[in-house]
Amino acid sequence: METDALPVAVIGLGAFGHQTLQALQQVQAVKVVGIADRNPATAAQVGRAHSVPSYSDNRSLLAEARPKAVYLAVPPMVAPELLGACAERGIHVWKELPLARDLGEGVAMVRRMEQAGVKLAVGTQRRFGGPYRRAWELRERIGKVFLGRAHYLFNWGPALGWRGDKASAGGGALLELGYHPIDLLVWLLGLPDEVYGISAGGKRPDQQRSDGQPLPPYDTDDTVAALLRYASGCMASVVTTRCSGPVSEELSLHGQEGSLTASSELCLLRNRDGAVLDRTGEDSAPLAVFRRQAEAFAQAVRTDARTYECSARENLLNLAVIEAVYLSDRTSQPETPHRLLKTHGLTAPECLVHRPPAASSPAATDAPIADSQK
Repeated sequence: METDALPVAVIGLGAFGHQTLQALQQVQAVKVVGIADRNPATAAQVGRAHSVPSYSDNRSLLAEARPKAVYLAVPPMVAPELLGACAERGIHVWKELPLARDLGEGVAMVRRMEQAGVKLAVGTQRRFGGPYRRAWELRERIGKVFLGRAHYLFNWGPALGWRGDKASAGGGALLELGYHPIDLLVWLLGLPDEVYGISAGGKRPDQQRSDGQPLPPYDTDDTVAALLRYASGCMASVVTTRCSGPVSEELSLHGQEGSLTASSELCLLRNRDGAVLDRTGEDSAPLAVFRRQAEAFAQAVRTDARTYECSARENLLNLAVIEAVYLSDRTSQPETPHRLLKTHGLTAPECLVHRPPAASSPAATDAPIADSQK
């Protein structure tokens, strides 16, 4: 019955996995029936703290706990095997971003899950933040957009681990951090026609470990800048780095009738002269954003909804843009996301078949602070 709690599990108990677990335990429509982590001590400790059965073997979790949906927060290189195991058992999956290490792997994941008749969504949480959702609602107020700007800056520190290995991670700052601003631009503006990008990384600055030993080499990007061009004449820039703090992220859209600026804390609508017409702030903790997305996916599974937020198929658009940026960095020429999709037999409209109509999107905030001056 639809009123029954949906049995779910969390695999991967790092920072994102732990936060997802906390969010799920606030959702009345689900019941966490198991958690798993490759570190047995971590799994046992978190299981005791949250009174949830814990596992260090993922297949044992799937077989014994029998979840209907899994929330996956694991490194990219282990995700395909886990998705295959879930597909075999008819288990729906919400996956922490990125969807995959590259577009080809992402397409294979989407097709594998769709063939099994199960849903796959990606953790593009910004869409569930109040200010970004408000930007979506107000986007038509600024008229035809001619300029977009988005950035995400973060200091990850020198200990990259698997994130420094391209074979394991797929990419660096662009694929992990830049995924968020690219998703927002694609969400609001659509898929760009051409992309030009440059990246830097693969060399350690003059840093050492705490024991005085040199840091290991790595081959993923630290900093990326990209330009996106649309058939409408709009252009947009994306800048991301994992080497600079404090954390900073922002999205701006400039249109013929005004502008929108949004971050995780605030959304501002301005007229062409810069006067503020609408101001919306987030009035809830970051955990609430995780809860909204976790709850939305659980509801889509429980109701067998045809459309749902942040589907993996829609996320193929993000991967096409990211792959175009990386390719442009190698060729020193603009590249075309549409062409990259076409090589996999896909078009942009086909990637949007699971996207819900704007009017049916879930509420983004619990208690927004709005100050409209109309």
